[in-house]
Parts: sequence; C-alpha cells; structure tokens
Amino acid sequence: MILAVLWILEILVGILLVLSVLVQVGRGESIGTIFGGGPQAILGPRGATTVIEKGTFILIGLFFIITLAISKLSSYKEFVPAEKLPEVPAAEEVLPQPRPQMQIEEPKVQQGVTSPDVQ
Repeated sequence: MILAVLWILEILVGILLVLSVLVQVGRGESIGTIFGGGPQAILGPRGATTVIEKGTFILIGLFFIITLAISKLSSYKEFVPAEKLPEVPAAEEVLPQPRPQMQIEEPKVQQGVTSPDVQ
C-alpha cells in the first residue's frame, strides 16, 4: 500500500519537476521576454525566476527522497529461517540419467587381401 502511494507521488513530482524546468527562463533573460516584453522586466533579471528555481530545487529533493524510499522498500525481503525453507531434491532426482553408450565395432581389415579394382 505504501509503495503504491510512493509510486503515485513519484510520478506527480516527476511531472511537476519537468514542468518547472520547462517554465524557467534563461540566465540573461527575464520572464517578460517570454511574452514579448523585451529586456525590461518589472522585477529585474533574476527576481521572477527565484521562486520557480526554489520550487524546482524542492521538487528535486522530493524526487530524490521518494526514489530512495521506493528503492529501500522494494528491496526489503522478509527473513525466512532455514528450518522453513523447502528441501532441495538430490541431483539424481533432478538430472536425467545418462543413456548407455553404444559400442561401435571397428571394421576388421584382412591382411593380404586386395580390392578387386586395385591392380
């Protein structure tokens, strides 16, 4: 249950993080240049973006913490004592039995007998 809530939060924070990065303005520009206001900005070149930047940093921190929490909770496994583990079958029960090897006889060569087509 808690893992599902964390995944939903992770997705929401991720979407908000992407949006906050896309909304930010470059260093030399102001928020007014997005709407065609030119280089004159009412709050100065950095005043309007500080709130967005702070929000972005907060979202980055939340995303990092939620990711670590999901990782920690996903890797948690309950300890099972050795007495409760199922028994492992012997190798003879699991592996197939080898098939018997066929005996191949080598052809017997008679000495002194030549082939009819060899003269």
